[in-house]
Amino acid sequence: MATAGADEVFAAIESIYSAGLDETRWPNALCALARCVGGAGATLATYASDMALIEAQSFGIPSGIEIKYLAHFQKINPRASHLIGLEPGSLIWDYLLMDERAMDRHPFYAEFLAPMELRYVVAAALPIEGPQYSSVSVQRAGKQGHVDASETAMMHRLWPHVGRAYDMTRRLRLSSLDAVRRPFEQALDRLVDGVGLLRADGTLLYANEALQALGRLNDGIRLKQNVITFSPAEAQARFAAALASTRDLRDKNLSSMPADFTVARPSGGPSYLVSVRPLAGERHGAVEASADVIVFVRDPLMENEGASRVFREAFGLTRAEAGLAQALQSGVSMSEYARSRSVSITTVYTHMRSIKEKTGCRRMAELIRRLNSVHVPLR
Repeated sequence: MATAGADEVFAAIESIYSAGLDETRWPNALCALARCVGGAGATLATYASDMALIEAQSFGIPSGIEIKYLAHFQKINPRASHLIGLEPGSLIWDYLLMDERAMDRHPFYAEFLAPMELRYVVAAALPIEGPQYSSVSVQRAGKQGHVDASETAMMHRLWPHVGRAYDMTRRLRLSSLDAVRRPFEQALDRLVDGVGLLRADGTLLYANEALQALGRLNDGIRLKQNVITFSPAEAQARFAAALASTRDLRDKNLSSMPADFTVARPSGGPSYLVSVRPLAGERHGAVEASADVIVFVRDPLMENEGASRVFREAFGLTRAEAGLAQALQSGVSMSEYARSRSVSITTVYTHMRSIKEKTGCRRMAELIRRLNSVHVPLR
């Protein structure tokens, strides 16, 4: 039974609002919340409408567990699916979802929670703008049992403070994105490739114009509430693993980071290539100084004017032929290129014959090697 006194409750509220102003303090705030309500840990999470986890803060949860969650348990979490769509302030606990026997059989409880010695929860839906859902949860060990009336009353008392503080956190993030950008960010805006600067927890601090344009397409990549999300679950899991490796390996061997992966387009077009790299060394810009990770997104269909100019000058290609050469170099098939440019495959084959003649190549592999031998400026 929760026995938090007035001093402990007031201290928890103060800690919660302190986290609203400095999100690095959320683990401390969640610790205070768990103590007041009576739990072994606590989480603050935001989900997309398809139940995909967008971001999370936690206390009392093993580090790195989010990779296991994203890979195997995200889509079967009965708590998240029940919370989505509830009015802010609505509370749930496990007895509302299933009985003890059903919990014993459910893999989320038996395979995910049990190894962490966790079993029960009391959670509140939080107010949030947009097509997303947020919740704050207090996690309980099996020996602690289900929450009782006094503990749910304490959760009712504290969740509004968490909701207001979390809204404060998100608004401060938005204001940081709207701040005056340094020349570093302005230079990134000139690149054809999408570039994002992130904290190690995945918070998006800056997105160049190309990445914003890709997000607006909503064809496998979305930018929502200062978070990058990928619609294929496998790509989202790879991205989460790369961010987790950045956190774990920041002072170790960063070369082993699983940092490159492809993202399939729901439209059927050629996949994006995503590269995640840690930022090292001293940085002075307002945004880049607080960033831990840089993300590059290459769209094979996006033409690079610098590369087009080089191919035209080196081989005497026309602009249309140079565009096809760039696409081939990026792994785009001729049929995909024809579809993306709304031209006939016959026209593409005509350009291909001309490219081979001008480069002196007969086979595709030889042509790709020839194109790759030419120094192309940064996209």
